[in-house]
Amino acid sequence: MSNAQVARLRKHFPTNIYPSISTCLIDHKGFAATILICCAIDTLSSYATSNPTKQGNKKKFMSFVEKYFPSIYDSEQFYKIVRCGLVHSFNMESTYTILCSKENWVQELHFSKPKGFNEIILNPFTLLGHLKKAHKAFVTDLENDIELRKIFSKIYNINSIVKQHTRVFKALKKIS
Repeated sequence: MSNAQVARLRKHFPTNIYPSISTCLIDHKGFAATILICCAIDTLSSYATSNPTKQGNKKKFMSFVEKYFPSIYDSEQFYKIVRCGLVHSFNMESTYTILCSKENWVQELHFSKPKGFNEIILNPFTLLGHLKKAHKAFVTDLENDIELRKIFSKIYNINSIVKQHTRVFKALKKIS
């Protein structure tokens, strides 16, 4: 069963997660896109641990970022200031500023602090690219690591993306 679950994660994560993020990016809603990306990282990080509870989210998130994201990310600061700051209070403590532009020169500034800036630049287009690479690398690890796949399967049975998506459609049918 777990091979089929991995195949579903490979297919359904991009299908169900990326369109909402892309819509935000097209509309230049960098804050919203970054929050959704952080939520997507939370989802993937939960699949990489054998702990099905919400306890230990910080450790799960940081571990996933350290393993699957480029080394430019300080996982603890990213979790505390970007993920928690945005998700819980729409505030990044004057440490980061979001520049939501697809221009190459802006994307190249991602996670840098250019001369004259007090904040670190966060570009959600670049962050989404890193999320996509992390997702692919994680799925590859699931395909090649039997123990990781067992851990993933345990969590996926409880919290699959497909089931959540299906529940929404069932609820909408009941309402209409």
